[in-house]
Amino acid sequence: MSLAAPWGLAALLLAAPLTLWYLLRSRRPAVVVPSTLLWRGTDRSVAAAVPWQRLRPDRTYWLVLAAIVAGALALARPTVAAPAQLGDHTIVVVDTSASMQADEGGPSRLELARRGARDLVDRMAGEQTVSVIDAGPRARIAVAATGDAGAARRAITGLASTGGAADVADAFTLAASLQRPGERTVTHLFTDGPVPPDAIAAVPAGLVVNGVGSDRPNLAVARLQPLPGGAGGAQAFVQVRNLGQLGTAATLTVTLDDREVARRDVDLGPRDTQDLIVDVGTAPAGAAGVLRASVTPRGTDAAGQDSGDALAIDDTAVAVLTGPRRVRALVVGPGNVYVESALAAVGGVEVRTAQTVPVDLTGVDLLVVDGVVAPIRPEVPTLYLAPRRPPADVTVSGTAELPAVTFQDPAAELLTDVDLSGVAIAEAQRVDAPTLQTLASGPSGPLLLAGRLRGTPVVYVPFSLSRSNLPVQVAWPVFAANTVSWLAGPPSAMPTVAGTTATVPVPAGATAVTAIPPAGDAVPVDPLRPQVRLDHPGLWEIRVEGPDEVVDEQAGTVLAVNADPDESDLARGRPAPVEQTGRRGEAAPPPAQDGRRSLVPWFLAAALAALVADALWPSRPLRRASAGRTSRRRAGRRAAGAPV
Repeated sequence: MSLAAPWGLAALLLAAPLTLWYLLRSRRPAVVVPSTLLWRGTDRSVAAAVPWQRLRPDRTYWLVLAAIVAGALALARPTVAAPAQLGDHTIVVVDTSASMQADEGGPSRLELARRGARDLVDRMAGEQTVSVIDAGPRARIAVAATGDAGAARRAITGLASTGGAADVADAFTLAASLQRPGERTVTHLFTDGPVPPDAIAAVPAGLVVNGVGSDRPNLAVARLQPLPGGAGGAQAFVQVRNLGQLGTAATLTVTLDDREVARRDVDLGPRDTQDLIVDVGTAPAGAAGVLRASVTPRGTDAAGQDSGDALAIDDTAVAVLTGPRRVRALVVGPGNVYVESALAAVGGVEVRTAQTVPVDLTGVDLLVVDGVVAPIRPEVPTLYLAPRRPPADVTVSGTAELPAVTFQDPAAELLTDVDLSGVAIAEAQRVDAPTLQTLASGPSGPLLLAGRLRGTPVVYVPFSLSRSNLPVQVAWPVFAANTVSWLAGPPSAMPTVAGTTATVPVPAGATAVTAIPPAGDAVPVDPLRPQVRLDHPGLWEIRVEGPDEVVDEQAGTVLAVNADPDESDLARGRPAPVEQTGRRGEAAPPPAQDGRRSLVPWFLAAALAALVADALWPSRPLRRASAGRTSRRRAGRRAAGAPV
């Protein structure tokens, strides 16, 4: 045992006044008499007890002295060695993904991780420091290199789980940034899954992986997709999954604006998935309706046990359903049957044509500029098809002959289900547009761009359809439908996975945009770069400021965010309880140091127990019992004729 604060032993000096008080306190002998009736008329004694008597300690003395000794040792902060794998600087990384909310028979996985992290902090020695990193969808440093164990424990207790996956690679990068040269650093990761492959390269030296959790049954709504139909009707595609090792029965409930529209009983085998199409009635006209699908266990599982559901965050999925939207498209150009036919084939789109761009674009939701002079500044969402004169912020520096498509962004919404590999182009403009994102390109430059020009969403195609084979490719009508949805907004907003960054639909003319999460503070959004990180599942409300017509257009806009479906599998592989590794190509890290376990609570408990024992000691009953025993002994001696 060692003492972290030896000066605390100075409290032992309190034993001196206690002993002195016992030497100087008054003492009068106790005498048993039959009555005090005749004493009332006598003078009272004025003699005090004799000071400086011989020390006669009683049980109170010993109990108080024990309390003083235990309290002094507690102030000296005694510790004993304890295995903990600590360093001069210990970095604690806690996984706060959605799966960490799983119930483990009482505490959640996150609570088990918190307990393990707090136990590490409690074993820190005096000169050691600790950092805490929250490994959620956005990794962050909760506290950095502090020697204050209380601050570290508060940071660990304040960690909360989100609905997305953990960005472990980013958390490791933050951990590496906290390491200092010449300092022994140990990083502890508390997680319920193995280290992701994309994070292996960022593993810090001296990593110790602490696995939490066990195989747990789980039901989940893995996907909810609204399907607006004809005549205002709508359906919903729902995918229900059983991630347990035993079959189970469940009930699926679908509601539209809190009104139940469908209920299905489903039987799921082990690790089974069922896809269902349910009718949800009439989609709301103009206003957004909230579609919810919830699954609950029904009865018992195949083994006759309660079919419990260990993770609640994925039991419900939300989506936003709207009625068919009317999009008024104006195609300006010499006439192109491919453009007009592709747009007219998209549900809810009304197509008009013109030879030049009109000055007043009132009543136009989508403008197509096909080979003619474009306005200097776009006023409505616009699709540019090799305009004769580009808008401001777009520069054309010549043409390229026979450009080939060698790159296509696989994550671009505009290119969903669109394959441009078979497109042949005779001639394309050489375009430079710093504010737009390149979605497809070749050696000669961009071949498809999208983004915002001065706040207005635009799509720029630098080649004419008549100078390519795109109109006769299967990709063309799909691309046209995607363009309408991206520029004018889809008829039903597709749900988004928590933890992803989404582009917020912002109308032209908006001066300020705010995203309101399901819980927490509002998030400001840049109208020129309207992207927001959607961390929490639920409905995110989008509010805009600007002219009245802009505010009216955006009123009631919400984004549906659901838990990451990859987090629902609670039976996935977990790491070994302890796994120490180093970076590839580097020598093994030096062995971690043992920690120290504090004995302060034990000594404080001993001091308190001594004081409580003194206060509750039954002194008077014991004294009466002793006097009774003495009287009985004397009576027995008299009866036996022995001297008393």
